[in-house]
Amino acid sequence: MPLVPIEGQPGLFRDSDTGTIVNIRDFRESDLYDTILIPAGVITAGTQFIFFQDVQQKRDVDTNLKTPRKLSAGESMVLDRIGLYVRLATGNVLTYPRDIKKILECGFYRLSINSILQEEGPAIKFPSGYGLYGQTTETDTGIVSLGVPATASAARLVKKQLLNQNHELDGILEFTARRWLTTLGLDYEDPDIEEPVLVTNYLHGLFRAAVTK
Repeated sequence: MPLVPIEGQPGLFRDSDTGTIVNIRDFRESDLYDTILIPAGVITAGTQFIFFQDVQQKRDVDTNLKTPRKLSAGESMVLDRIGLYVRLATGNVLTYPRDIKKILECGFYRLSINSILQEEGPAIKFPSGYGLYGQTTETDTGIVSLGVPATASAARLVKKQLLNQNHELDGILEFTARRWLTTLGLDYEDPDIEEPVLVTNYLHGLFRAAVTK
């Protein structure tokens, strides 16, 4: 029974004698993830940081996408959790807790799939379940995290979403104008980030990928 690989579909083969499609793929629970950089300085109202877009120059520590905005050919995924995590260090630069708070409390996140809104809300709504927790004695480097660092505590989507190589992902972290606070007499200012900060967007679920080429 000679098996012929199907072009562009890793893990799928065709039996040249019968025409039957043979599926040699496996499932695993994991994350699709990508990281954006928020530079030091004032985040002006209207600024957007887009995940899953610029992936070519990044390494595995920051993203596992090979194709911008899409899963690789032959991959599929059942999405059941969305998470954001602020990295506690960028190279040798430690992230200030006050910068983490400014980003998580002022940012608004939305995930669209094929330009259809999947989920949105204040960034604090999307705990990843990952990260460190507690305090240290280092000056100005107390540890804070988004939510309890336990994946069992991170909320899952009520309605799971099936993704494959034909779906385009748009994860956006946006900082909007909050003029209503000024009208109430609050001296509101856009968040001012003191050191560069990395934010990772995790899409968790059940992956199916080829176990052989």
